[in-house]
Amino acid sequence: MGYRRYQRGSVFKRGSTGAKVWYGMWREDVPGPEGGFIRRQRKLRLGPVSELSTKAMALERLSALINQKPTSKLSFAELLERWKAAVMPTIKESSANHYVYNLDRYVAPIFAHREISAIGRYEIESFLADKAKMFCRSTLRGMRASLSLVLSWAVACAWIDKNPCSGVKLPLAGSKVKRTVLTAEQVVEIASELEEPYATLILFLAVTGVRIGEAVGIKWADFEGNTLHIQRRIYERKEGTNKTKGSERSLPIPTPLLERMKKLGDGNWIFRSCTGTPLDPKNAAHRHIRPVTKRLGIKLGGWHDFRHTLTTQLLKRYPTKVVSELLGHSNVQTTLAVYHHVDLNDFRAPLDEIASKLLPDVTKLKSPAAW
Repeated sequence: MGYRRYQRGSVFKRGSTGAKVWYGMWREDVPGPEGGFIRRQRKLRLGPVSELSTKAMALERLSALINQKPTSKLSFAELLERWKAAVMPTIKESSANHYVYNLDRYVAPIFAHREISAIGRYEIESFLADKAKMFCRSTLRGMRASLSLVLSWAVACAWIDKNPCSGVKLPLAGSKVKRTVLTAEQVVEIASELEEPYATLILFLAVTGVRIGEAVGIKWADFEGNTLHIQRRIYERKEGTNKTKGSERSLPIPTPLLERMKKLGDGNWIFRSCTGTPLDPKNAAHRHIRPVTKRLGIKLGGWHDFRHTLTTQLLKRYPTKVVSELLGHSNVQTTLAVYHHVDLNDFRAPLDEIASKLLPDVTKLKSPAAW
């Protein structure tokens, strides 16, 4: 059995202007026909200069191709900037914004100046364990996913040999935002204390269960009679496509609700600010909704509480598939696992039913003295 001794090698360009290509050259020892080893020089095409813009990148590609562990000196901050320039344009804007938020706010402050080849599983698990003291598992999951996305791209570019996020488990942490399943009386009470268009917006969310971004993105042009075609959403004050393909759906809006919506007046957007722009959900919640719910003593986790409330009510009476498609979920498992809430009263009916069948048929209870 022989072995190969890999050198770091060298790189050079060939080709005409505008079509130059990087080539790598190195020497390796291979078993000779009569024993011993023979040193041979080898050359390999690495890729166009348009893809490998610097000599360092070409050397890193060569290092990976000759099965040598990459020795990249690239810092995480440099990697992140490259990723933003090359990969972000290929990702849906709302998803890209989510990843960048996690990376800029949580990840980069810790790893920015570290070489990516020095970031290992221990460093990532220590990072998540420290963040678990302050954040819930949902936020930790976002940090891990965003970091893994960038590091997996570094693997694809041959700047590191493997993604250190692979196999990393989340530490124990607090739960995500606790949702409140509201009663009909509570919804009416909240709406009654609000000015327009916030009062009608609350009722619209409670009746239809649409996402807040979808609701503030509705235009009168989206209606055909009383049928609403949900085909966009507002995210970070920008108009964009729906969250998923399944989110594009049509809903028949009940006449009383539609008539109330028409009273909000003419305008491009139905739920709009005084300047005619779509309502900003964050400002609306902070300035109008939360002060009212706090005054009424109603705990509200957020806009999604209205969606959770409707889902919980509908699942008790209608097929899961109907409820799932009404909400615009990609699959029914999301509807059941995330949006279906069970409370104490849900246990009462099945327990009473079993008790009514068993207790009348058992023998009379003996006195304590007979036990």
